[in-house]
Amino acid sequence: MEPTQKRGRGRILTALGFGFFIDSAEDVALPMLWPAVRTTLGLSYAQLGYIDSIRVIFQTFSGPFWGMLADRYNRKWILVIGTGIWGLWTSVCGFATDYWQLLIVRVIACIGLGCLYPAAFSILADSFGPKRRGRAMGTISAIGMFGIVAGALAFGEVIGISENGWRIGFIGLGLMSVLSGLVIAVLVKDPVRGAAEPELESIITDESAARFRFSIKGVRELLGVKTVLVNFLQGIFMLTTINALATYYVTWLVDDRGFSESDAPLFFGAVVVALAVGNFVGGVVGDRAYQRWPKYGRAAVSQISIAVALPAMWYLFSQATSTQSILICSLVAGFFLDWTRRGAMQPMVQSAVRPELRSTATWH
Repeated sequence: MEPTQKRGRGRILTALGFGFFIDSAEDVALPMLWPAVRTTLGLSYAQLGYIDSIRVIFQTFSGPFWGMLADRYNRKWILVIGTGIWGLWTSVCGFATDYWQLLIVRVIACIGLGCLYPAAFSILADSFGPKRRGRAMGTISAIGMFGIVAGALAFGEVIGISENGWRIGFIGLGLMSVLSGLVIAVLVKDPVRGAAEPELESIITDESAARFRFSIKGVRELLGVKTVLVNFLQGIFMLTTINALATYYVTWLVDDRGFSESDAPLFFGAVVVALAVGNFVGGVVGDRAYQRWPKYGRAAVSQISIAVALPAMWYLFSQATSTQSILICSLVAGFFLDWTRRGAMQPMVQSAVRPELRSTATWH
């Protein structure tokens, strides 16, 4: 690999990793700040569930529209708009004075986050070849997971400032989103679509790639790709599980398992670290499996992920009662849960569709 090319990939991983870092903090901002928000606005945990569920729905289904834009136009600037400038809506959450204001502004803010996965993973697919995509996707996802830990620590500090500390948390997070947009604008160069494919890397140019722009007809083509449909359906179940854990895991530990309010977040932090490490390891394992068994390697990694994580989660929520069993099951489930996305399905989708349709195909 040429030094210039290596530096370019390093800048892309740095910038997109920072974007995922802030995005992950935004995902858990409301659940982490909810005790203070609830007190100030007089809300309930049920209303938290409504806001977060609606947020997930809008954010998920905005992805294809952002993907179409990213496939049609410059992906870097789509990210700058969606994750950077749009982040100002997160700051507006800090000025909400009732439930409906918070719900509406929170949903608008998270629609912008729907652009991150489609545009970012498409850029990675055109920067890293098929044998290295899992590791690249796992790396920025792992960096993003640590955003949850950093966010939890930062939100805990701002809540302690005053009864309106949660407002400072949202405003500060929105400004950090704008900063992530600036970092992407400075460090990322939108790669030529298809440039990382072994068959095209030595001959593709911006001019030749421009002839293969996204068109609405491509959506029908994607609906006929079984890998894309399986990825979408599996992603719905995975996102539901991960969001439920992120939203209610701490509350479950306190209310159902008798943990203290100070100990429960520490367990949550340990699970997030396991998720982060698992994202990276899953990406590496997926790449190794693909290199050894190109046709079935990534699919096998996905099955291993599900075969280990689901039983661990079943035992965790139905049988585990001791501190040791809860911790072990939580770490095992967290470590293996995302292998199926980072090491298998997402790299497979990027390889299964044409370069000009990759962003649209990445729906989560």
